Amino acid sequence: MLGQLLDGRYQVLQILGGGGFGQTYIAQDTHRPGFPKCVVKHLKPVTRSPEFLETARRLFTSEAETLEQLGTHDQIPRLLAYFEDNQEFFLVQEFIEGHTLKAELFPNKPWTEEKVIELLQQVLGILQFIHSHNVIHRDIKPDNIIRRQQDGKLVLIDFGAVKQVQTQLLTIAGHTGATIIIGTPGYMSTEQGQGKPRPNSDIYSLGIICIQSLTGLHPINFEEDPDTGEISWQHQANVSSELASVLSKMVLHHFKQRYQSAAEVLQVLKHLDTKVEAQSLQPPSSTQPPQASLSQQNSIGYSPASILSPENYNRLEKILLEFVGPVASRLLRQVAASAPNCEELISQLALHLRENQQIDFKKKTMFLLEKPTLLQELTVKSEIKSNNLSSQEPQLISDSFVHQCERELADFLGPIAKFLVQKAVKSSGQISRAEFVKILAAQIPEPQKALQFQQRLLS
Repeated sequence: MLGQLLDGRYQVLQILGGGGFGQTYIAQDTHRPGFPKCVVKHLKPVTRSPEFLETARRLFTSEAETLEQLGTHDQIPRLLAYFEDNQEFFLVQEFIEGHTLKAELFPNKPWTEEKVIELLQQVLGILQFIHSHNVIHRDIKPDNIIRRQQDGKLVLIDFGAVKQVQTQLLTIAGHTGATIIIGTPGYMSTEQGQGKPRPNSDIYSLGIICIQSLTGLHPINFEEDPDTGEISWQHQANVSSELASVLSKMVLHHFKQRYQSAAEVLQVLKHLDTKVEAQSLQPPSSTQPPQASLSQQNSIGYSPASILSPENYNRLEKILLEFVGPVASRLLRQVAASAPNCEELISQLALHLRENQQIDFKKKTMFLLEKPTLLQELTVKSEIKSNNLSSQEPQLISDSFVHQCERELADFLGPIAKFLVQKAVKSSGQISRAEFVKILAAQIPEPQKALQFQQRLLS
């Protein structure tokens, strides 16, 4: 098949896999500029009797029409073409550039809870869409979820249309329906293994992936509760009781006891997110007044919150976006809040990446680790010394100025402003008002509004 031109257009570049009744190829579309890659799925009927071929044609066309509808979702590959050639059937789908979720799952290297929630929200959104079209994926597993290179979004692939047609045709031809099993052991629910999948069979599979990511264990190594027969996993993961409860319900043995729809799980996650956010927005429990907190500095004269200038912070966020996608902003905020210096910040961020990504990430962020010039060090030390020696109120960040910052920032960011200001107060060190305002302005995503915020407080 290699090099063969299908339908006079799609040239086979690579055989991905398959069996006697069907195969999958990577091909290039020779009719489009640049010869873009595509995925071709090939079905070979088990018999060529006219009646059988007519049934195969009808089933194949029906599955192709379904895939065309599903391809309207941004996180599902588009159907580009389907055709028949020499009484064999072919589907052509969009090729997704990126890596599978399997490449992000390493033994004994669990994910953060935040990353798991992001996975849940994205894939559940896709499942909600396909289930609304009366489609069950039947093979949710890490190999079938791709993190798209261009934007970091998760894309669900391999809907098994060819496999489903094969199963139906084999049954018609007198073969047992169990000849082809749609699903993967370890990720497949009991009812799906019995050939009776339901929409929440997909939810079960997704729950298994999440537990795998939190424990660092492959599903075949999950423990089973001897009394209930349910998966026993929480003692092997660092996870909140709220998220653990959601995942455990997703993977209950009996389908009637699980969540019945993706929308139901998303609604529970929404409340879970709200609860976590409310807890994170509580003011710091420090008993020190703002002035006392501001005197805390690290050994080289830079404060933790100002280890990066707003410009470098934005540059780092863009670099991180290339590696982890949409979670970059949240991940950077989380890690930067506790990192004492740039070197530690880069090291902690690298831990969230795959091993083959870490070296590239560190190379791209090398500019952050360059030693400050003598002039920069003298300037920082001079400012600190000046602030320490001066007793004039305008050079200090007073309580009234802090409250003013909270009010002004609330106009741009809402209630979260108070939390952000208090966090900056606690970790900024003894810096000038201008620097303090600059740190807060970096939290405002729109540059024009950030400038307006600074002008209000410093004019």
